[in-house]
Amino acid sequence: MIDDAQVRRGRSTTNAKYGDAIALLTGDYLLARCMQAAASLGASPMMSMAETLIDVCVGQMLESSQLFDPLRTEEDYLTAVSGKTARLMRTATTMGALQCNASNDVQDALESFGHNLGMAFQIWDDILDICSEETGKQVAKDLLNGVYTLPVIYAIEDFPDRLLPTLCEQPLSADRCQEILSLIHESGAISRAADVAQRHVTDALRAVESHPSFVHRAPIIGRYLRSLVDRLASQHPALRAQPGTARSGTARSGTARSDSEALPSYGATKALIHDWLNGYITQPNDQLGRDGAVCPFVAPSLRAGSLEIRVRTVGPAPVVGTVIDMVRHALDEFDLIEWEGSNPALRSLLVAMPDLAPAECHLLDETHRAVKSAAVRQGMMIGQFHPLCEVPTVRNPEFPVNRSPVPLVAIRPMALHDVLFLKDRKEWFEEYHRRFGSHYKPSRGAIEPLLVELFQRACTEHGVGA
Repeated sequence: MIDDAQVRRGRSTTNAKYGDAIALLTGDYLLARCMQAAASLGASPMMSMAETLIDVCVGQMLESSQLFDPLRTEEDYLTAVSGKTARLMRTATTMGALQCNASNDVQDALESFGHNLGMAFQIWDDILDICSEETGKQVAKDLLNGVYTLPVIYAIEDFPDRLLPTLCEQPLSADRCQEILSLIHESGAISRAADVAQRHVTDALRAVESHPSFVHRAPIIGRYLRSLVDRLASQHPALRAQPGTARSGTARSGTARSDSEALPSYGATKALIHDWLNGYITQPNDQLGRDGAVCPFVAPSLRAGSLEIRVRTVGPAPVVGTVIDMVRHALDEFDLIEWEGSNPALRSLLVAMPDLAPAECHLLDETHRAVKSAAVRQGMMIGQFHPLCEVPTVRNPEFPVNRSPVPLVAIRPMALHDVLFLKDRKEWFEEYHRRFGSHYKPSRGAIEPLLVELFQRACTEHGVGA
């Protein structure tokens, strides 16, 4: 509402869709429920929540008081960010520590982690506001609204004679705005701001790595943090430097990637996957041994808007544990996604790993073997796809059906035809039988004879459903 934003993350904002009054009341309701939850934990969490709301409001008021102020300083900016964004993440981590009665030093470590992650997140978001068209909101919206963020502040420091007169001419025309954006890029301000964000990431990691309570979890937390950096970094080169990793040209599994061989952008990766889905997965293929598309569920899933793509990077010299953690995290994420469409059976999540080199794609195969049982217990199916994948179609063992231009893992709910893939192990088939056994009753209607045959054979072999 403060930004008068009509779109966020590619979707209409609440205020645009329902009006300011409903948006304001809904926000108040959510805040009240947060206070209610905090109160149930005792006086200390309640006080922390109250202080958080104060800090968030003060941070936002500080920013609002400096709108269209070309003399806004770096200190002003960081103070506002510390209140309006970092305090939220700091409190989120604090609540977790309070709920499990963690010691004061553990609380301090988690507070530092949350604060620094919040600082980095807001700086990244402000960078992307200036330089990315793939965030689902208008480019340079902050600049047009008079919110001069860290890249703008740094650019003014470098080019005061060229930027100050332009910024004093309000409102900004489209040509003036483009001129300012060009100067921001020319000055190197985006890279300077990205360096500040990277330092906060390093500090967040150090907060948990240095504490004995987190020593075993710190590597996993580090991978998730770097995955977050990667998702944002794919949208602008200035964000690609990671703490503790090389920028480019790093030798990996016998291959080296030079500056000219940079990874495709987030948008380019998604476009490549969509081309593969529309040109191969949704099409018939005479090598399948049956009629219909390679996967008959993808086309209706796309039509329903129920296919989500996430782009992750594994980083240099990945090991199977890295990929396993990533896939397990995606399984947990599945139920948290705000899915489009009303049919849960059509929901699919594709987790792409575009920096996984051909010689490293075997990590996806190993991950599939390691994670499949856990996925089945959750009622989910996972499948690995990559350029060298040898997984054949069921009806034609000579046809490697799971070939894709981008290494990825597909996750979807278990379906009736999955007896094809779950018949061989008792624990898998038991879960399948629990969910779909009733479909094989004669009264339920016709099922493909091959599925019936495999179902009955597995019942006999595993002693299930006697």
